[in-house]
Amino acid sequence: MKNLILCTLLIVSCSTPKETTKVPLKNDTVKPGAPTTLESQVFEKSAKLNLRFASAGENVSVTISGIDGVTVTTPNEVLSAAAVKAGDVKPFEVAFTGRGHLVISVRGTFGGAVQARVHSVAIGDVQLKDDGKVLITNDGDAVKLMP
Repeated sequence: MKNLILCTLLIVSCSTPKETTKVPLKNDTVKPGAPTTLESQVFEKSAKLNLRFASAGENVSVTISGIDGVTVTTPNEVLSAAAVKAGDVKPFEVAFTGRGHLVISVRGTFGGAVQARVHSVAIGDVQLKDDGKVLITNDGDAVKLMP
């Protein structure tokens, strides 16, 4: 009986809620990465892109490519090993064919750390293809396999 009372006291003491301090959560919806934002104007066979840098960086490179049916017809590397200042806006004009997405990849050293960010611009009325197979893992997570 003495052991039963001891076990009951241990369970109750372990399950008693402790006082917690609420910490306000930041509502950041942007993943960490290169401090850039992108503005775009898309036309029939070209796009005007303005890449804005929120902080200074060195050894910055920017490449533009196409996916999901877009082929970029201008040189892919539009900035190489460049230095940028906070507030700089780099304009780029890109020619392409097809419909899908333009992918703008930024990589450089910002605040002493190498950071990268990928921006995407939809070209045309793009629908995501749903041609993958869904598997359920042993943990119950759904995983989509893409061809």
